[in-house]
Amino acid sequence: MSLIPPSDVDQILNIRILRLASKLTLIFQRETLRPAGIKVQQWRIMVSLAQFDELHLRSLARHSSQDPAHTSRVVKSMIAAGWVNSRPDDHDQRRIQYTLTDDGLKIVKDIWPRAQQFASDIAALFEADAFDQFKSMLDIAGASCDARLSNSGS
Repeated sequence: MSLIPPSDVDQILNIRILRLASKLTLIFQRETLRPAGIKVQQWRIMVSLAQFDELHLRSLARHSSQDPAHTSRVVKSMIAAGWVNSRPDDHDQRRIQYTLTDDGLKIVKDIWPRAQQFASDIAALFEADAFDQFKSMLDIAGASCDARLSNSGS
């Protein structure tokens, strides 16, 4: 006899979302990132830097949805690989700002069309209105989570 029935687990949204996210990440990693020699954590950092141009570690970790300590280790490996530059922050010398190098930008430009195609393939599973509604529901849940995190002080 199981302690928790499968039907109860299926009602817990974060478990279902994590399962889906894991599958999507695994497919994208196998089909796109691995052949390019890029790890998922590196790709998340590259996308964040490509989107925001320059970020310090805490912002980079937040935007790439990764733990700051792990992000720090990954960024160091990316600096060693020549994909990321670092420099002291102009306003706070204790902080380091990170940007993509030309090599890092080239990787993003090479992979981005495949990332967009993968996203389109998933979106095509749904009617356009249903997919827009799904994204809206995710945004509502995300905003609620942001508010709870802000109120908890963490």
